[in-house]
Amino acid sequence: MVQGKERIPERWTYDVFLSFRGADVRKNFLSHLYDALKRCGIRTFMDDVELEKGEYISPELLKAIETSKILIVVLTKDYASSAWCLDELVHIMKSHKSNSRHLVFPIFFYADPSDIRRQKGSYAKSFSKHKSRYPSNKVKVWREALTEVANISGWDVRYRNEAECIADITGEILKRLPCQYLHVPSYAVGMRSRLQHISSLLSISSDDVRVIGIYGMGGIGKTTLAKVAFNEFSHHFEGSSFLENFREYSKKPEGRTHLQHQLLSDILRRNDIEFNSLDHAIKERFCNKRVLIVVDDVDDINQLNSTAIDRNCFGHGSRIIITTRNMHLLKQLRVEESCSPKELDSDESLELFSWHAFRASEPPKEFLQLSEKVVAYCAGLPLAMEVLGAFLIERSIPEWESMLELLKQVPYDNIQAKLQISFDALNSVQRDVFLDIACFFIGMDRDYVACILDGCNLYPDIVLNVLMERCLISVSGNNIMMHDLLRDMGRQIVREISPKSCGERSRLWNLDDASRVLRKKSGTNAIEGLSLKAEVMDVQYFEVEAFAKMQELRLLQLSYVNLNGSYEHFPKDLRWLSWHGLSSESFPTNLSLGSLVVLDMQYSNFKQFWKAQVQPQWANMLKYLDLSHSVYLRETPDFSYFPNVEKLLLINCKSLVQIHKSIGILHKKLVLLNLSSCIELDALPEELYQLKSLQTLVLSNCLKLERLDDALGELESLITLVADFTALREIPFSINKLKKLEKLSLNGCKGLLSDDIDNLHSRKSPSASLLLPISLNGLGYLKTLSLSYCNLSDELIPKDIESLSFLQDLDLRGNNFVNLQTDFVSLINLYDLRLSDCSTLQSILSLPRNLTFFDAAQCISLERLPDLSKCVELLKLDLRDCLSLVETPGIHKLETMSSINMERCNNLASDATIQIMLEHWLKRNHKCIYLPGHDLPNWVSFKEEMRSFSFTVPETHNSNPVVGFTLWMGFVCQMDNSYISPRSLTVKNLTRGGEWIHRLGKPTRLSYSNLLTNDFRIETGDQMEVDVDCDDRITVFETGFALAYNARDPSDFCFGDIQFTFEEDILYYTVDGKYLRCRRKKFEQDPLQAVVHFLIQRERGKNGYPTNEVVPDLYACSFFPETSRYQENNQPVVDVEESHRRPRRKMRMGLSTILEAAGFLTLVVVLGKYGKPLLSSIQEPMAMKKTSHVLLLSLLLCLMFVIGLVEASIPGGDMGPEIYTPPSGSCGAPIAKYDSQVLARRPPPCRRPRLENTEDVTHTTRP
Repeated sequence: MVQGKERIPERWTYDVFLSFRGADVRKNFLSHLYDALKRCGIRTFMDDVELEKGEYISPELLKAIETSKILIVVLTKDYASSAWCLDELVHIMKSHKSNSRHLVFPIFFYADPSDIRRQKGSYAKSFSKHKSRYPSNKVKVWREALTEVANISGWDVRYRNEAECIADITGEILKRLPCQYLHVPSYAVGMRSRLQHISSLLSISSDDVRVIGIYGMGGIGKTTLAKVAFNEFSHHFEGSSFLENFREYSKKPEGRTHLQHQLLSDILRRNDIEFNSLDHAIKERFCNKRVLIVVDDVDDINQLNSTAIDRNCFGHGSRIIITTRNMHLLKQLRVEESCSPKELDSDESLELFSWHAFRASEPPKEFLQLSEKVVAYCAGLPLAMEVLGAFLIERSIPEWESMLELLKQVPYDNIQAKLQISFDALNSVQRDVFLDIACFFIGMDRDYVACILDGCNLYPDIVLNVLMERCLISVSGNNIMMHDLLRDMGRQIVREISPKSCGERSRLWNLDDASRVLRKKSGTNAIEGLSLKAEVMDVQYFEVEAFAKMQELRLLQLSYVNLNGSYEHFPKDLRWLSWHGLSSESFPTNLSLGSLVVLDMQYSNFKQFWKAQVQPQWANMLKYLDLSHSVYLRETPDFSYFPNVEKLLLINCKSLVQIHKSIGILHKKLVLLNLSSCIELDALPEELYQLKSLQTLVLSNCLKLERLDDALGELESLITLVADFTALREIPFSINKLKKLEKLSLNGCKGLLSDDIDNLHSRKSPSASLLLPISLNGLGYLKTLSLSYCNLSDELIPKDIESLSFLQDLDLRGNNFVNLQTDFVSLINLYDLRLSDCSTLQSILSLPRNLTFFDAAQCISLERLPDLSKCVELLKLDLRDCLSLVETPGIHKLETMSSINMERCNNLASDATIQIMLEHWLKRNHKCIYLPGHDLPNWVSFKEEMRSFSFTVPETHNSNPVVGFTLWMGFVCQMDNSYISPRSLTVKNLTRGGEWIHRLGKPTRLSYSNLLTNDFRIETGDQMEVDVDCDDRITVFETGFALAYNARDPSDFCFGDIQFTFEEDILYYTVDGKYLRCRRKKFEQDPLQAVVHFLIQRERGKNGYPTNEVVPDLYACSFFPETSRYQENNQPVVDVEESHRRPRRKMRMGLSTILEAAGFLTLVVVLGKYGKPLLSSIQEPMAMKKTSHVLLLSLLLCLMFVIGLVEASIPGGDMGPEIYTPPSGSCGAPIAKYDSQVLARRPPPCRRPRLENTEDVTHTTRP
């Protein structure tokens, strides 16, 4: 995250300044040039136009020169006769020298550039007069200015048509002028990562015409992002235009013409555009132009069509960016790529708000808590933080507190107006749904809400999608979500219907408002929805009569509310009744169910649904019945009165012993039956197996349920069967008839038996008689199979489990396997395999090729794994507490891995493959790695046994710039049965004000991170601070910091106290001053790999730990970009190609040898052929001319020979990032612990930076 203001290009008052002698050109050539420039929209200064007559060389004229981008000098024959013009020219050239951004172009108007340069002809006559009138030093300055301007390339009008010349001048100026710069908000917090994403979508280098969409709710930053992108990339195009407020202009009578005119004038850079048909002009003029067009705030595709903005109208390589609140519009336009700016996180939000409220990156201490409350209210919306920050600036603490209280009741007007634009664009049905969600349904299951809305005839299938497309709602985990400020906007719209009388509003959601209306019985027919949710310890009591006037009530939500009286006049059109915690022992008498679609009576005290003497009511429209957590309910109601129920939930009905046999009547309707935690239920009725439409059956924790009938196979539509932790003693073989079954979960079922001997294994598990069908081949579409903690042994796994080709998730945790012989390779779709806590497991035969997650944690007897290199898609590997594991073959070859956990794998602490793996990971930009052990690498320079420490950046031994750094941190969690991790690692540059934050995943043990310093600069002498933010239950035993900088010699490496040198194909190393030679070996890959391999062999066993010792764990998180290094001027360093991975000293030796040999041999040949003529030419000076070419050639060859000798002595060139450790005593405290250690490494081939999303890293730089 970059703090502070974006750099704004220098602003000019004028685009062009014209210097001329008026009498020569004012009425002809210059007037035509000035007119042409004006027509192109170029702001041009002419002294007789801009300044009043009679003014001489004045401050106004000098200021006009200094604030003009391009300075044009029209040099005529009599130009030098004017002292005014010469003084003007001197100031022009002075401005050009002092500011290179000033461009100077001469126009030689029938004047010879040679005469001007040497002051001949008419210029000589003029200067002969000046000598007698002006001081000599002044004349000298004039001459120098004329010489300088005459040496600049310009336009010579003598041999060209004046009209053509003016056209060329105008075109060249248009190219030289900076593109239109749009104003953006002063503080671009969080904008860099968004801009990088846009850059990747634009793909400027590609030649196709591409349309990019930016969509999102109002105030999220769409327009700001588009403006920043426009400013950043418009110079890559021949023309550019930003059409702001497109939606508003499109609705105006002349709006279409205005937009087309702006588009043409922006790209053609002309203001006097007159065309008979603007549509035709756009297509005609732009078909061959590479342009960038941003159309801001489009709401309807017809708006674009009417202005003739179409991808087919523009030349190759053009880009069109469209911002909209309507995601469906982008689908209509078939945009290639789109993005939606996300809300700012808490840190970014606080920073942005602080810039607007305090003009600083963080609030003063006394305002910190109040600022955090405002930021929480804004919920990551940039608009809200800018508006509220500007309002609260320079206000007192009491004013802040008062404003916060007000915001709880009423949204801020400026924010409300901006957000309400999206609401106003909806039709009446869409508005009703939006308001229903804002007041009642946020966070609820989408299917649940859709069922209610469908019962209200509000067409949820289409309307919910429209609201999502317009970014008014979102769906997360199938739950409907809405931004807090959109919620407040919707509720304020309802409030404004009747600001003072709650009973006149359409919806009541506030506890106090709803209670007031019920107590005063002031409700009216205007009320469509009411929610009153009391606390379980604060039950509310009201009269039923309070609802008598609410006959239009559709939605009623009550929690721990009791109503007294008759329900005779209760609203009859209720579609949704959610009444939690009803204290009655049965459903209220006379409460009409005729229109109900959803009846949610959770946590009720029902013992039976209907009273014995009460005639049940028909509820033909009811589709959803939830009686969950009714702990006294013993029997379900008679379902013949609910013939259309589709979802039936009886979760945690602890007293339920019987399901009414009438459930069979739902055989064509019921799709979901959830009986989990019905602990007294011991059998299912036969009629339940008649439910042909049933798709999901949940029986988990039915502790007394011992069997399922053979008729289970008749549930032909069943997709999900979950029976975890039940007392089932029989799984019928008819389960193979469930052809549509996709999920089967039997976790914790330890007593399964089967009477079908022909289809069972005869052997039993030693700890329980857990038996499974010998075949599961009927479950051809099974995707998830969970058999954890079922006491399964090797023999009891069905052999044809390998035939489940659609299987994606297999859970076998906590079983009694020893040597798992199942061939998982044939499970080509298996991506998740869990074998953790199999304490007796020693080996695994194979793993599937496409596996992405493998969990073998707590397999304490596991000794080795299959070849992991065959798991080409593996992303996460968890081997925690595999205490016996000694071998992980192929782990270092895993290219796709993003996370690996090897905590407490004590026998792997000295495994060479782990060190190799670490080296590979550091090169390939992996996210995180868990390793056994507690020693930080010896090349980590600055180490401290505490959470925070500071140091001063030392001067490197070769004065190369720092390009990055590495961070390490090791800690021990003091909790026995759970894992917690530090929250973040923070590095601050106290000298330059930068900050780098790395947020750790969990669990984490040692964090390594790398950051190129293109955005976060570190230089010699900077004071640095490292801080670990973590819980008190974590003991940090060491933190470390190491610098990375550009190396110079590719053949030398330092690692700790060992110095390495490559000569040809031999590795030499020096230890304690002794020069030794490693065995000969060709290094086909990076020489550093040879160094690492050597060190591993040398140190093997040095860092080993006893297997019975519990050692701390190390975690490494890597951010090694595969991109180029950047110099201080942000220009890329020369690329290092892949073919240059061999040491350059060998290449330089070869080149020098060639130069020496070529020079020497050619010299011998030349001297043998031309030796005599050369000698005679020395004796006879007159003959020197004839043989001068021979002498020159000889000298050149000698020079080649010398260059060869010099080249051979020069060491190798630039190497790229190198981990640097300063000499002892060269940096800040504490000094005594630092060793002189350097690890130089060759980076991947340099290329232009790849723009990647790094969500876990935040960059900040103070302004």
